Amino acid sequence: ATMAQTSLAAAHNGGGRNVTVTTTGSGDGGKTATITGTDTDGAAQTEVITLAGSATAVAGTKIFLTVTAVEMSSQPAANITVGFGGVAGSKIGGGGVFGSFRTTSGAAAGTCSFRTGGTAGTVICTDTSSGTAGANNGQVSAYGTGARLVNGMYVTYDVGDFTQIVVFYAG
Repeated sequence: ATMAQTSLAAAHNGGGRNVTVTTTGSGDGGKTATITGTDTDGAAQTEVITLAGSATAVAGTKIFLTVTAVEMSSQPAANITVGFGGVAGSKIGGGGVFGSFRTTSGAAAGTCSFRTGGTAGTVICTDTSSGTAGANNGQVSAYGTGARLVNGMYVTYDVGDFTQIVVFYAG
């Protein structure tokens, strides 16, 4: 397997991405790649991605900050490439108060989710991009004391759906 970049921390403001596995040959359907690395909190995590039957990229669903190993269930028919996909996520601060946010659309329509408990955690608020690049989306404010979050807040979105996500979070 080849992987050009094993960490996205510097390039994505401390955020992570989902992992993709692409096979270049046929006959790999049903074989699995076990991805080992860390999540956006730095905790160890793994994900098993089942390969497609022919030269196709398959995307995982977990958000990885780093990838430390890829283990195949059996010898692939041809080379595979492991990379980062289009779903991004990041942790915003530790314990604190989520006050408000504003987003700006990218070239595609999609949803930005604000979560507790990790990048796969409970969604507490969402915003949808219009798909018109540069357009401002809704601005949301939690008036009064805001939403108190003990272990921080997480944001997830598809790359290209948003060009800017501004969060007011007092940690």
